[in-house]
Order: sequence, then structure tokens, then C-alpha cells
Amino acid sequence: MRAVWMCGLLFLLSGWTARAQLPADTGRTDPYGTGAGFQILLTNSGFGLGGYYHRSVGRDLRLLFDFSLGSGKDEREQKFYNALTGASYIQNKANYLLLVPIQFGLQQRLWREQIADNFRPYLQISAGPTLGWVYPYFRDRNGNRRYDPEIGERIYDVFQGLPKGHLRAGVGGMIVLGAYFGQSLRTTQGLRFGYALHYFPHPIQLLEGDAPPRRFFGTPVISLTFGRLYGVRR
Repeated sequence: MRAVWMCGLLFLLSGWTARAQLPADTGRTDPYGTGAGFQILLTNSGFGLGGYYHRSVGRDLRLLFDFSLGSGKDEREQKFYNALTGASYIQNKANYLLLVPIQFGLQQRLWREQIADNFRPYLQISAGPTLGWVYPYFRDRNGNRRYDPEIGERIYDVFQGLPKGHLRAGVGGMIVLGAYFGQSLRTTQGLRFGYALHYFPHPIQLLEGDAPPRRFFGTPVISLTFGRLYGVRR
């Protein structure tokens, strides 16, 4: 993950080589600044999906609404594989966690005068409520909150235990450095690198036994974005 971050930073900085050939835009709002789309996310917990809407409120500033659906995990989790059956299991895991952050924020376009419009870097800061859905990793037949395969307890896949879960409410925030690509005023795509942090006032137990529950869940986030623009045609 650290190597990916370094590659992303170098990739964004390489945009300085694309010097603008067009005269500076003197409009009051950015024609690329209003749009909506979806995102494919990669975090320390796996893949996720999301959507966004941003609206231009100035030459370089946008208001942003952002939401996503992904998983959360305890950093102490370790996955093992059965060489005979090919099945996998996570040692001492007690619960799954789905995270649904709903965030509002600001997105600031960077270096407009130095870089052509086909490469539009930005800095984004957002925050808002985070909904967490906690549901069991295994069928606890004897109620001791430990996985006992010898008495026939079985592991749920990521969908089987969903109806048995409960909701937790928290808050979260994210800081992002990214860029949009292309000069079309109808569609756009982009890449962004960020860090997300979520906090739950009531701690969430993801591991069995004496492992302490957690209030904070943080992870790097890499996102591919695909969207439609609603700016002024020119």
C-alpha cells in the first residue's frame, strides 16, 4: 500500500509537465466543477463502491456530497487457508462490519494557471455521519461468543449473516488528493488517494475473547471515479 501511495504522488506531480496552452478562464465558476458519478474504492479491508455529487460555487471551489459502501476490519485479523479444502477462515474473528460513510465537504482545484484542463488536480476535505452494520461471522450455537467447529458451528459468508446484524452510528472524515482527466465537458474520470477515519462512540467488537473492542477505524483509500459533468458548454 505504501508503494501505491508513492506511485500516486509521483503520478499527480507529473501533471506539472502539462503546461496550459489555453488562455486563463476568467469565468466566475469552473465549467468542470458540477457533476456526479460513481467510484470504485480500494482500502485495507478490500473493495467498495460509492457515489458523489459536486457543485461549483466559485472559480476553483466546489461543494461535495460523497457516500460509499465498504467493509471494515480489525488490523489484528489474520486469514488462514485450509490446504485440503481450499476454504479460508479468519482466526478469532467474531463479527463482520459494513461501513456506510455519508459525507459533505469542500473540493479545491489546484494549479489552474499552470496545468492544462485535461489534468485537473484537487484537494478535498469532507466529514459526516458513518453508519456501521455489525453482524456475526459464525453461528454461535452455545452462546459462548467463540467459534467451536467441533459442535457444528459454521462460518457465515459475507451475506448469510446480514439479517442478524445491528446498526451502530458514528462519525467520519476523509482527506483526499486527486485529479480528474480529460477535456470533455460531458464526462470525466479520475484517480484519488486519501485517508479515511471513522469513530464510533460505542466500541465495536470484531474479535473473540479478551480482544478489546475498537472505536476508531482508519484506512488509506484509493478510488477510481467515473462521472458526468453538468457545466457550461463552450
